[in-house]
Amino acid sequence: MTITKITPGQTLTSTQKVGLDLVAVLGGGRDVVLAIDLTESVGLNDEGRIRLRQIIQDSLKPGDTVYIIPFAQDVVLNEVKAGVNPLGTPISFISNNQENIDKILARIPSPDSKYYGTDIQQAEFTIYQGLAQINQNRLQENQSIKPQSVVWVTDAPLFTEPGITSQIWIETPATSPFRIVDSPESQQRQAWIKDLPIQKRSLSIKTQNNQEYKLTVVDIAPTVQEFCTPAPGNQETCLVTPYLIRKLWLPGLTSILILIGLFLAGLKLYRLRKKWELIVDFEATAQFA
Repeated sequence: MTITKITPGQTLTSTQKVGLDLVAVLGGGRDVVLAIDLTESVGLNDEGRIRLRQIIQDSLKPGDTVYIIPFAQDVVLNEVKAGVNPLGTPISFISNNQENIDKILARIPSPDSKYYGTDIQQAEFTIYQGLAQINQNRLQENQSIKPQSVVWVTDAPLFTEPGITSQIWIETPATSPFRIVDSPESQQRQAWIKDLPIQKRSLSIKTQNNQEYKLTVVDIAPTVQEFCTPAPGNQETCLVTPYLIRKLWLPGLTSILILIGLFLAGLKLYRLRKKWELIVDFEATAQFA
């Protein structure tokens, strides 16, 4: 199947959102990104690693897919294949045993003096567009989409307006297109932030040098991009509704049959428990005497 690079689409209806939630629940699992700022100003310390261990040990569930994405001036991805795995090769969280937890913790990088100048808007753009692409690929392949989360470990400000000046964040490289408000990259980043159903929670952590960085969890409800296009014959072709029909018709039919079975079983039980009335017709008995 040819993978098309995704862009923000049309607004989903409330019914479509409920349908996508059901598909995600039936499919199980989540995409979890651990986005780690590699610059020394963050200096991921013992407290930070304890909190990351908490997330991995207590929050991850079998079936989750974990992406570890370090970033600074650039986003460091491994084994990227355009369109197919835009965020690199993930780790499958198979079971909640110590070996599996340690395997993920071992992949979390430490800060390095060779990294400097965090381009936070570049990191946001890459990760949010990549997550959207992953779920859209699942739609194209008729697989179940998943809820997604990003755990940001950085001292850079998240969710800033398009264009980022030194007064807001001094580390952005001078050559970054995200310094320009109306650059295509700035506009696309902002479009994804507005389009994705995002919820954010943050916690501040102090380093040994009394500096501060934040651990921020961004949850994204299971979603895909809708594109409805006029078609010949006064018709319209869309993506989401046909996908929901393909994914939910069998569970829906099964649920209906189960409800009908429960109703019939309840009706039978009611009839069995219903009190019987015995009527003796003395006149009829006398006629036969």
